[in-house]
Amino acid sequence: MLKKYFLLFTLLFCIPTCWADVLTKEQAENLELAGVKLGITELELVELLKNKYHLSENDIKISEMKMRLPPSKIGKKSIVEGTIKSYEITLNANNQDEKLTIRLEDDLERNPTKLVVFNVYKKMTYTAEIEQKVYKELTQKYGKEEYKNIVGDKIWSYKPYALHLSRETDGKFYVAILTEKYRKQKTGSQ
Repeated sequence: MLKKYFLLFTLLFCIPTCWADVLTKEQAENLELAGVKLGITELELVELLKNKYHLSENDIKISEMKMRLPPSKIGKKSIVEGTIKSYEITLNANNQDEKLTIRLEDDLERNPTKLVVFNVYKKMTYTAEIEQKVYKELTQKYGKEEYKNIVGDKIWSYKPYALHLSRETDGKFYVAILTEKYRKQKTGSQ
């Protein structure tokens, strides 16, 4: 009898939320954070940072890493070498903790020779007022969050896109947008 109630509970409450997307397709494809949209190229990003934030190349901390991407099939080894590049800028000269980190990777879906933005991460000093303001802006633009994860972070999603508002940790919190859309890859055995 208990198994029947557990199954009914799972069907009514758990499964619908696992499959539901709170963001519409249009919202997901136009996610942006601090003016940076997912999927823009490295050249578009550099222009945006120079024009919107009036930054010179010296104001941008850039790091690059080469890595072998994981295979898409179990038992195969990846033959795809990838590049991940990070751009980090300080958004507020008076507050060195307010940073924007943008990560780019090879666009394996459309053009493997170009890097595109797949993750934008904005870190801020935590105050209840700032968190409420950021949450209000996100809900006005994207609606109420889909769910809270186990640690209380608020999540909006539309596969393969996600928007994430963290809870306060050590006096800081962050907003992040990300996608795995550009990670389609070839596999082979080596």
